[in-house]
Amino acid sequence: MHADITGLCDVVAAHAVPGDGIALSGIGASVTYAQLDARIQAALGALADLGLRPGERLLLLLPTSVEFVTVYFAAHRAGLVVMPLNPLLGPDEVRHILESMRPAAIIAAPADGPYPVLSALDGLVTDLRLSCLVLRSGPDQPFDRAMARARTDLPPVRRDGGEEALILFTSGTSGRPKGASHREAALITNARHANAVFSITSDDVLLCPLPLSHVFGQMVMMLGGLSAGAELSLVPRPGPAALFDAMVQRRPSIIAAVPASLAAVAEQARQTEHRLEPGRLRFVLAGGAPLPAATGTAFQTAFGVPVHQGYGMTEVACCIALERPGTMPTGGVGPLCTPLSHRIVPLDPADPDQGELQLAGPNLLRGYYIDGTFQPRGDDEWFATGDIVRRDAEGTLFLCDRKKEMIIRNGYNVYPSEVEAALASHPGVLHVAVIGVADEQVGQEVAAYVSPREGHVLSADELAAWCRARIALYKYPRLIAILPALPTNTTGKIMKRALDTAILRRVSLSG
Repeated sequence: MHADITGLCDVVAAHAVPGDGIALSGIGASVTYAQLDARIQAALGALADLGLRPGERLLLLLPTSVEFVTVYFAAHRAGLVVMPLNPLLGPDEVRHILESMRPAAIIAAPADGPYPVLSALDGLVTDLRLSCLVLRSGPDQPFDRAMARARTDLPPVRRDGGEEALILFTSGTSGRPKGASHREAALITNARHANAVFSITSDDVLLCPLPLSHVFGQMVMMLGGLSAGAELSLVPRPGPAALFDAMVQRRPSIIAAVPASLAAVAEQARQTEHRLEPGRLRFVLAGGAPLPAATGTAFQTAFGVPVHQGYGMTEVACCIALERPGTMPTGGVGPLCTPLSHRIVPLDPADPDQGELQLAGPNLLRGYYIDGTFQPRGDDEWFATGDIVRRDAEGTLFLCDRKKEMIIRNGYNVYPSEVEAALASHPGVLHVAVIGVADEQVGQEVAAYVSPREGHVLSADELAAWCRARIALYKYPRLIAILPALPTNTTGKIMKRALDTAILRRVSLSG
């Protein structure tokens, strides 16, 4: 990280020098650091002209774009609290956040875009009787016109590192999203750590098929990359073909993506028999969901580069543990990131190296907003992640499962991730999700939902037999549903609470 970066207002400005490099690419013309800095200063002036004051909340409803990056950093220069939302969210989800958080202003993409919530936004604000400003950003849109006439010489507001700077909303896979409040110092700490672990320099090109509104894309790629002066190459709506083309044409050195995207692009490469130019791509990071071993193998076969895992949470402003470049993937998520401390609270006293992971450190959230009410977290409190992990002798963490998703079948603990890994190893399986379903005889039954790879026809009995040959008899799924696709949220995570138990079929195997 550049030595002059002490706050978020410095991230782009530190690299805006004569002869500077490319900051953003992939959407229209490339943007240099000097050009991006000038745009941010104009946006800062426009925000000031709106009468927004430091500490007020600015909600962003912008897709991955130059506009998102511009307004995000301008808001931090203005001392505002930034609340980014993915425009793929539904109107009801956005309504709840607007009603409970009541931002001072909203900067949103044009209403005629491909996102239904954007056309519904003005109606939501009116229905809720919010006294907030709503401006659209984009070519020839009101906020961009305000930027064109705004002052560009305003100094940044320098916050105390302990002040609230960002509210990120949890993905809501198991209920309503909560707002995780973060200090500015925590965000700089995470960016510095990403710089150091990945050895990011101004020579790197970071390919980002992740939504910048989400913690993974925002912290690791946007803040981690731009604070090092690297080129951030955006892929705003990455289907397999678009992501594959971007990998071939833009020659990235670092890619971060969710496992589902890596699986799809590996399949695309297999079908086209196209290969990347050797030597340029040096690191691939999977995060946001567990990485199936089959996905890692398929990607390395296709592109010659291993996939490493990372583990993060919205509550930690992303990184908890990361596998390091230059190491061989272990199936774990790597050692803990600094400056976090951790402890493992065993579920079974006889196994002290496996249990719930709890964390402490300065880059943890300040607290949660739940239905608009702030619930602070004490600085001396351990944060319970809800994740069951195992730690080996070298300090590498291995994710077992979410504590609340653990299935208890006939008194035996069954981790859905272990069953999912067994199913994912079947050559015909593309995506899989495993849950527990109430059962009068065994308490909870193991249920699996599977989507097949193209060209494969699967049966429930075949999949059950495949699992039974690989895991304990009490673990293999007795209930299976085969679907064309599994429901996902806006970040690509499978929405287990949206799975319909009525479509499950009991397999005919016995035992």
